[in-house]
Amino acid sequence: MKRLYIAAGLLLLLLAASLTNAWYAQKITGDMGERLRQAQTLTGQGDWSRAEALTRQVYEDWQGYHFYFHTLMRHSDTDQVLRAFRQVLEYLQLQEPDQYNAANADLMAQLELLAEMEQATVVNVL
Repeated sequence: MKRLYIAAGLLLLLLAASLTNAWYAQKITGDMGERLRQAQTLTGQGDWSRAEALTRQVYEDWQGYHFYFHTLMRHSDTDQVLRAFRQVLEYLQLQEPDQYNAANADLMAQLELLAEMEQATVVNVL
């Protein structure tokens, strides 16, 4: 009976860790996505320099979480986000609104998908 309790305890511990990880990933990527939306609003107002500064700050935050994302998520997905950041930053420097808007929307979608992969849903379990 003792083994059953130990196994159940370990299972609950792993479940709690998994749910905490999902919440944390959602929190991080949600905040980044919101700031990228703010940057896109700034470009719509013609304030490219503030938009670039805000996007660079989000990129630096992404780099700060590099170990976390590369440890717990697929490398191909995190690498794709990195490429998208670089693309967005390049379009910000060029001040190309159409390409920037498309690249920024793609980056925000990739961040959402990254967090979505960690959520405890039927789709992710199966």
